[in-house]
Amino acid sequence: MKRTLVREVMTTPVVTAEETMPLRHLIALLYASGIGAVPVTDPEHRVLGVVSNADLTPKAAGLLAAPPGPLLEFRRRRRERRQAAARTAGELMTAPAVTTIPAATIEQAARIMSRRRIGRLPVRDPLTGRLAGIVTRSDLLRVCLRPCDQIRADIEATVLPCIPGADPGRVAIAVRDGVVMIAGRVETRSAALRLVTAIRQAEGVIQVDDRLSYDVDDRYPAIPAGF
Repeated sequence: MKRTLVREVMTTPVVTAEETMPLRHLIALLYASGIGAVPVTDPEHRVLGVVSNADLTPKAAGLLAAPPGPLLEFRRRRRERRQAAARTAGELMTAPAVTTIPAATIEQAARIMSRRRIGRLPVRDPLTGRLAGIVTRSDLLRVCLRPCDQIRADIEATVLPCIPGADPGRVAIAVRDGVVMIAGRVETRSAALRLVTAIRQAEGVIQVDDRLSYDVDDRYPAIPAGF
């Protein structure tokens, strides 16, 4: 089954900031570039951290001017105070940066974004550690625009042959607007379930309209004759 890789959808070259860039210049860079975050790199173009619009919120909120809180402030509050006091990109950035590699699949990148609650990932070369690109949520959504004929061809060529009990000659597949309609008959109920599950995982599939039937319900063991 086709799996789109990060290197196929990432943006390059990448707008970056140096660790010593003054905060005022950093803000101007974000606005001028129309982006929500920028990787901070060292002279060798290795990723040190990331600065996003969210990192600038404590500064805009004037947290530095607020009276100090309890001695044992929450970790998040201490981090916000540090950001409010930042003067350079290096002082403001979130580090270490959460990154991915060019050979990762978009599913793997999406899981990282979801788990870490971030909207973009710097892409680093696994050999040199240097920044190779950047991938965003919108980049990952491109797969949803995959042509329907490609989705159908992928299912017929790489999904159906891998499901025991699913004879391509007994199954019909149609794809419209990313919705797969599958009808016909397979050998067992478990084969039908495996087939529908595999189709849902195909790139570009929005939903599956399951109209399959089966010859044998194999949820229960066969009862011996004469029992």
